[in-house]
Parts: sequence; structure tokens; C-alpha cells
Amino acid sequence: MKFAIVGCNSEDAITFPHHTEVVTTPYGNARVIHATLPSGKEVDFLTRHSVCLQEDAYETNFRANIFALYLCGVTHIISISVMGTCDYSFRLGSFCLISDFIDFTRLRESSFRMEHRLVRHAGMDDVFDGRMTGLLENIILEEKIPYEGRVNYACVDGPRYETAAEARMMRALDAQVIGITLVPEAPLCREVCIKYASIGIIARYATGMDQDVTDDDLLRISAQHKGRALDVALKMIEKYSE
Repeated sequence: MKFAIVGCNSEDAITFPHHTEVVTTPYGNARVIHATLPSGKEVDFLTRHSVCLQEDAYETNFRANIFALYLCGVTHIISISVMGTCDYSFRLGSFCLISDFIDFTRLRESSFRMEHRLVRHAGMDDVFDGRMTGLLENIILEEKIPYEGRVNYACVDGPRYETAAEARMMRALDAQVIGITLVPEAPLCREVCIKYASIGIIARYATGMDQDVTDDDLLRISAQHKGRALDVALKMIEKYSE
């Protein structure tokens, strides 16, 4: 059993011993950080959108990222991502956990080639692992972190934000949050039998719900809460092994 944390945390946030490896995959190279926690447990880290967010999400090589972690022996992934909400009751800066998704992407390679999949057709039931999600939820509640519960996630290509009409459509389809990162990341994990759970940080309201949220606002809210999300993920890894 080996864990990885996938998200936009920079290498500077990793305060324990670590080293970087460029992993070659059939889909390109991915930069993986191998770290050792104080408990002695080994954990891998991967930044989705390259170093310093130099790529838009739709340019991310999701297949290289997940296949690299698979080649490194990763069996469980916790993702951390920043997202918007189309639910008026959600608070900026609060956390959520993803329970299901709706895929609105059009520009992405969504599957590994057949010779690299461990299943011919990946089932989409319980894409987000129940045990990991339950442990993450317990920690969030114990830490008294503002929490919006388990939510449905609408994934779009970006880099533009959704229109107000699109936000209304997503709300009508029972999506509470909107993001650009979890598809095809979560389905790819299912194809190589990696268990997956996702922490969301609510950083903006959807178009038409409030005043415009600028990229500066988004980055500010993200910077305020990413460290706490990382702490939750690390505590869950320790509890899982117990």
C-alpha cells in the first residue's frame, strides 16, 4: 500500500525529506516527488499543472501523471483541488469531499490505451473510495474546518469560467461544485485500480451568482487553505494505516 497526494502544492510545502524523480511513461514524462513522513511512511507528491502552474488544466497530461504514479507503486491517491460552487449556501474557503462527477469536458484524452488498462471497461460506481472519504470527513469534522459535505462535481475544460446559463444548468443537474481537474484524473485511477478520494476547496461562486471573482481572489483563497488541506490528507494517511 502506497499513498500519493495530487494537487497544486509546491515543493516548498513539503517540509520532510524528499527527492524528485522524472518518471518516463508511454504518455510522456511526469515529475514525482518521493517523500518520507516522520512516521517513516513513504508518500509521493505530484503537482498537476507542472511547476508554478505553467499549464492550464486542459493542457495537463493526466495520463502521464497517473501512469507515472502507477509505475511508482501508488495504490491510493488523495487529490486536493480548488473549485467554484453553484450552491448559494456554500461558503468561500470551506472544504467539501467529492462523491460523484458529471463530465462536461471535450478536449481531453480520457482513457489509457487498452494495453495499459487493467480493466477493459472501467466502472464508474464508487469512483471516490468510501473508506478514504469517510476518514477524511472525520478529520475535517474533528478539526472543525468549515465543511459543505459530500458533493457532486461538474468538470469543464476551462480555461474560461462557465457562463451564467451553464451554471444554472449544472445546478439543475444536481452539481454543487464546478472544477477543471478531476476528469479524467479520477476515471484514469479506476482504469489502473488505484483508489481515489478528493478534497475540494471552495474558492469562488459560479458566474451569475455574485460579483466577478478575479484570478487574484482565487489564488488568495487557495493559498490560505491549501496547507490545511494538505494536513488533513497527511493525517488521513496515518489513520488509514492504523
